[in-house]
Amino acid sequence: MSAQPTLVRRVVLALLLAFGVIFALNLAAIYWQVTSLRIVDARLAGRAQSLLTALERAGSAAEAQAMAAAASAMLNQPAAPASMPGNPRAQRPAGALVLVAEVAAAPVAVRAADIEHDGHPMRVVRMASARWLVTIGEEKFNTASLLLKISGDMGIYLAGAFVLVLAATWLAVARGLDPLRRLSVTIAARGPDELQPLGVNPVYAELTPLTAAIDRLVAQLRGKMQAERGFVQDAAHELRTPLAVIAAQAHVLARTPGGARRAGAERDMDRAIERAARLIRQLLALAQVDSAPAGEAITLDVAQLVRQELALLAPAAMARGVELSMESPDVLMHALEVPALQSILHNLLANAVAYVGQGGQVLVTLAVRAGGLTVSVADDGPGIATEDQAEIFERFRRGRAQDAPGSGLGLAIVKQAAARLGGAVRLAAGIGGKGCAFVVELP
Repeated sequence: MSAQPTLVRRVVLALLLAFGVIFALNLAAIYWQVTSLRIVDARLAGRAQSLLTALERAGSAAEAQAMAAAASAMLNQPAAPASMPGNPRAQRPAGALVLVAEVAAAPVAVRAADIEHDGHPMRVVRMASARWLVTIGEEKFNTASLLLKISGDMGIYLAGAFVLVLAATWLAVARGLDPLRRLSVTIAARGPDELQPLGVNPVYAELTPLTAAIDRLVAQLRGKMQAERGFVQDAAHELRTPLAVIAAQAHVLARTPGGARRAGAERDMDRAIERAARLIRQLLALAQVDSAPAGEAITLDVAQLVRQELALLAPAAMARGVELSMESPDVLMHALEVPALQSILHNLLANAVAYVGQGGQVLVTLAVRAGGLTVSVADDGPGIATEDQAEIFERFRRGRAQDAPGSGLGLAIVKQAAARLGGAVRLAAGIGGKGCAFVVELP
């Protein structure tokens, strides 16, 4: 099993890679400078010109030869130990050639050529003045030995520089990670119920986004936990009433052998059981859209799905004299998570049928808009009071003027399901300006 990667290891590897690239680039540059014929010829031509200038003071051929010998000795001195690559002496593996001959009047010209001298290949430049012909050359380098020499000379300096840079970087990284370690210790020391902001002033600006993100996450968790506590309290409060009714009617049934009183107790118990069961179903549905992982989007005919939901609610609508209608294309294909859309349709239609009143109308409208789908469920019932509209999508919130049975979870489920699908729900005016309409806009 491979060791877990560390930041320090990554920094060391990055430095090694950087110095490796620097080494390769310098090696290539120096090798090119040493072996490029254009550069070599220019260097030799410059030396030849300098020697010709000096030879102007020579009175005889012997004196000129002595000056040439001195120049050759100077050029062939051993390279100093500290010579950096790029120094001609450090680059020359064998030696330089300096020859002077006396000539008759001749034009000044520069000629470069490759020759053999004492068994060694050489690059020479010949330059003539009015009196003297100068030949200056350098032995041509063996590629392998040249690369080895440049690598050895340059590697010493780069190795020293690498050690210094690595030490400085190591110290900077170690000191830079200290605040992060202290931050992790602070977080690890917290208890499960400590959800206050960290209250840490980061030493480095780079840690500010991290501490801010942790504080935001803690605030979100704190709000989530507060909402869950409120949800549990509200659920317990809502369940208390039907359970109390069930307990009371069970007591009556146990003590009443028969008659109208027993029949009434049975009806009350049935209604209480149904109310508790409906509340539990809605709580489970809300938990499903709240925390379950997102399902796979399926392309389906949304119009057909709406027709199926209307068919399921048709008996309840007929019992209340409610007219159900739908405006939609015959076929409307759209990709979405089916259970979430079913939850939206079921809760909106059930609410509309329950609250619209006897003889009311419920209209479902499907429409395609740019980049998405709009589902609207409208009615012509009493509507929702203005003072209740701000909280109508909150859990366990119901309009104060409503007398139909309910727990106040239906619209909260719709809101969460719409968010799960990446959309939103809003309240609008109902049919003919009466009642209300819930418009769900989905991507």
